[in-house]
Amino acid sequence: MTTPGRRRSQRIVFSSTAVLRYGDDESLEVQVDTRNISLHGLFLVTEVRLPLETPCTVEISLIGTTSRMEVLVQGVVRRHESDGLAVAFTQLDPDSFLHILNLVKLHEAE
Repeated sequence: MTTPGRRRSQRIVFSSTAVLRYGDDESLEVQVDTRNISLHGLFLVTEVRLPLETPCTVEISLIGTTSRMEVLVQGVVRRHESDGLAVAFTQLDPDSFLHILNLVKLHEAE
């Protein structure tokens, strides 16, 4: 049984940059900052306010000390806050899932 208000997965503080793409005919790209991430979604710090349930693609930059990687996820806008919006993942390819899982597990261990 799930307790009301409990999250389905661990959320970690995660600071990086991402590109938010949305729209059909006019794909608008917006550079945003991330605030936190989980296996189910992420929060983007941005002034852009997309309607709830707007489908989008987010390209997340994972930058390490010796490498840089881009993770591409499909999602939908689920929530607005004063400083940004939350995107719930709707599709993660296996590699992206593993990279995000490793990121979450690494921060849980700290």
